[in-house]
Amino acid sequence: MSQSVIALAAGLWLAHVGSVTVLGTTHRGALSSDLIQLIFGLMLIPVTLWTALRSRGVGRHYWCIAALAYSLLVFAQALSVFQDLLITSTLPEWVTFLFSFWSVALGMSLLIDPESGAETLDPLTYLDFIQGILFLLGAYFYFVLPSKSQAGGDLAGSVRTPYVIYNILLAGAFFFRSALATNFGAKFFLRRMGLYMVASCLVDALYYYGPGRSLRTGAWFDLLWSGLLVIPVVFAASWGGPETSSTEDPRAAARNQLLTQLFALIFPVLIVIMSLRISQERLILASTLVLVSLACSSARLLLTQKRLVIAQESLRREATHDGLTGIWNHAAILETLDRELLRALRENGSVAIMMIDVDKFKAINDSHGHAAGDTALRVLAGQIAEVLRSYDSLGRYGGEEFLVIAPRCDVAACRELAERLRAHIAGSPIHIRGGSIPATISIGVAASSEGMFSSELLLQSADSALYRAKDSGRNRVEFLVPAPAR
Repeated sequence: MSQSVIALAAGLWLAHVGSVTVLGTTHRGALSSDLIQLIFGLMLIPVTLWTALRSRGVGRHYWCIAALAYSLLVFAQALSVFQDLLITSTLPEWVTFLFSFWSVALGMSLLIDPESGAETLDPLTYLDFIQGILFLLGAYFYFVLPSKSQAGGDLAGSVRTPYVIYNILLAGAFFFRSALATNFGAKFFLRRMGLYMVASCLVDALYYYGPGRSLRTGAWFDLLWSGLLVIPVVFAASWGGPETSSTEDPRAAARNQLLTQLFALIFPVLIVIMSLRISQERLILASTLVLVSLACSSARLLLTQKRLVIAQESLRREATHDGLTGIWNHAAILETLDRELLRALRENGSVAIMMIDVDKFKAINDSHGHAAGDTALRVLAGQIAEVLRSYDSLGRYGGEEFLVIAPRCDVAACRELAERLRAHIAGSPIHIRGGSIPATISIGVAASSEGMFSSELLLQSADSALYRAKDSGRNRVEFLVPAPAR
């Protein structure tokens, strides 16, 4: 199918060559030329949508944006055909803007990471899309209108140098990013887009500042416009999608994200520069462009900052919480124990701990599978938390062992709390797929005695009490008050 689409585009362009050669700039020639370009646009819409359907990741979203851009181009081209039919009608100036909208899709290829394997479009891309439209508006009022209204005037001549600089900057950005890409598919995609950018800029320059200005519709210059429509047909039809490397190389993924953020600054900077010149004649328009661009940039910054805070919180949670049960992990629960012992030392209080072990946990894994064992641990963690006081701390000590820290609690109070906990677990079977699992726990209780605030000694005492509970038949509570070390 790809070869057929490319062959059809090539045949249509050759037909355009014949139309220009035979009919020239006559009324029939102008109508024929505009009709052929309309057919090109109508061809691009299904081709880009078809490419989007067979693409993965961000490539799918890029081609959807391209389909939207070419839909607007088709609308503008249809107006041109309508003008040819009426002969005397003239197109409004804003139609030129629609003709140029395809460049937004081209610019978005610079702002979408071609190596990303993400299936959903980053919300930041929508803000970049708005920036692209603002840039196109600025370029229209900065370059196009002065050249149309003051042909050969000082203003048209004065924007030639910035026009060249802007396009060199944008084209160079494509080649620069292609050089930094980590796989061949992404490099090839960005280089093709860079070359397409160069070709389109050359054609635009010839039209606005070169021989194209004096030529009528149906002249040889229309073949260049058609050629610019053949290129995306070929790109879309031959699109295979760049290889994704983000999942294989986290550092490369981070670098690509950084580059995306960096290149996203190009449009806002150019918008501000163009608005300085536009404000000399259209102050309200220039102010609106800058304010909307600033709003998009601010929203982008805030969203990025929010993601950074969420990422930091996620890393902090991963560092302190158990990945399976969601409670404190081994290091975090021991840190909490040290902190509570220091507080008890200052306040001359006490700290009790409970070392909890799931009885016959290996049998659960052997009989029901490790998935059921993981489910049992998650459910047990929740059941334990239901009984504990709001200021008690629960952590996974290791394997099927849990550690509870009960501040301002002596041995008698902690033993009562442990008994309620044991009874609650024994009376609450764990429901899994296909049935339920009866579970019991053994608990060893220890509390800091007067002058004894050593976490190591307290843990040893709770561990000894736990082994006593297991040796005594399981599903029971044993306690031990450690003596101060001499």
